[in-house]
Amino acid sequence: MSKSVMGLEASIPDCVVRPRYTEEVRKILIWCSDRKIPVSPISAGLSGGFACPVTRPGGIILDMSRMNRIIEIDEDNRYVIIEPGVTNGQLWSYMKKHHPKYIPPIADGAPPAATVLGDGIDRGFSLVTSSMGPQGEIFMGAEVVVPAGDILNYGSMALNGAKPFYRWGLGPELFSTLMGSQGTMGVVTKGVVKIFPHPHYKTIKAYAMGNPTDMQNLTLELGKLEFGIAHNTVMVQGGNWPLVMTRWPKDKVPHDYSFYKKIGVPEWWMNWEVWAQTQEEMDHVLKTIDEYAEKFKKSDKCLEPDKIKEWKLHPKQIESRLRKPNKIAIPYSYWEAGFLFITWYIPWNESAKFAEYYNSVLKKYGFPEVMWIASIERCRQAICMPIVCFDSSKPEDFQRVQDMNRETTEYCLQKGWINYRPDPYVHAPSTYSKAGIYLKYLRKVKEMFDPNYILHPGRLMLP
Repeated sequence: MSKSVMGLEASIPDCVVRPRYTEEVRKILIWCSDRKIPVSPISAGLSGGFACPVTRPGGIILDMSRMNRIIEIDEDNRYVIIEPGVTNGQLWSYMKKHHPKYIPPIADGAPPAATVLGDGIDRGFSLVTSSMGPQGEIFMGAEVVVPAGDILNYGSMALNGAKPFYRWGLGPELFSTLMGSQGTMGVVTKGVVKIFPHPHYKTIKAYAMGNPTDMQNLTLELGKLEFGIAHNTVMVQGGNWPLVMTRWPKDKVPHDYSFYKKIGVPEWWMNWEVWAQTQEEMDHVLKTIDEYAEKFKKSDKCLEPDKIKEWKLHPKQIESRLRKPNKIAIPYSYWEAGFLFITWYIPWNESAKFAEYYNSVLKKYGFPEVMWIASIERCRQAICMPIVCFDSSKPEDFQRVQDMNRETTEYCLQKGWINYRPDPYVHAPSTYSKAGIYLKYLRKVKEMFDPNYILHPGRLMLP
């Protein structure tokens, strides 16, 4: 499963250790550091990217899934303190029962068994990402154990256990060294993330487009309506028609667009998930989206005005899309036997170029052209995620995926686009070859926390 879903270079460790308490983690790390035994921490192992699997045979997998306590929920300061094994489904159901006015920032599309902190530390996206920003902005603090045995508290918690109300710590902050580190800088034993209001008024507004440029530009116009419309549209995401096709077994569905056109699936589309405190507020947001769509169709920016129209969703479709947590990513394994998310952060106004380029390369290598794009922080950034559907039972398919991955990575880096959760054999070497000074100081930070280089060796171009 690791190879077919989470990463192509997964290997087998010598053993799996499952601690229950912070002190157990501390003793394990001291013991392993003294003996220079590799330790690869995972929160639960259900990542959809490249970050979790052991990349070099041997050593210990430190499985944090038994550390699954919900420690504190503070509604006034709007945060939750949890352990790394707390899952999306666990925290969502707990808050629904005990704190129904608030929701946790779980990853939209990640299954209930995925962990909250795993996505947060990876700086992923949540169900309110378009309104509130990426998970890195929502993470407020952490308790981290390093191989020397020290226990660090990040953010305002560094001051003798003060409340985690301030992420930036005491003077120069160390917190950023943890984010995106893929388990190389320490083992998180507690984390703090923001929680958000859970209003009763919610719906989905969807628009069809004929091309990714119109999708990009109409969405950007609405994203600029900050302190209002753009903050109400908490999750703004879309893509192309193969997103529908590849959710079914390859031999059971047609592969040409004509079939999907007949059943009402647009070539490209964008969904705006609208949350509001009142019906009046929600009606205003929906009306504004319609008005801006009509205005955009008449503008010089619009390439195919006849194809821009509201995609009327069935109430069951809206209900399904609003359900959290959901399992919308899982069906992509039905197409063949494996799937891989290769995700890039780029400026929103370059997302159409990304989609056109990447889809052309997917087609060249014989993969379906599956493209998903979502707004981050009101279209300041885009998270662009080609979904590579392949047959994990065929060794030649692994090679085909990586050949495609190498070609696209070189192009994307030249454009200044940044991979999130970099692959250790493709993205990281290519990225750091263009940022040598950055890598030099990243290694110095690594040596400060982990002088014997035991934590997740091979990640991020670190020994």
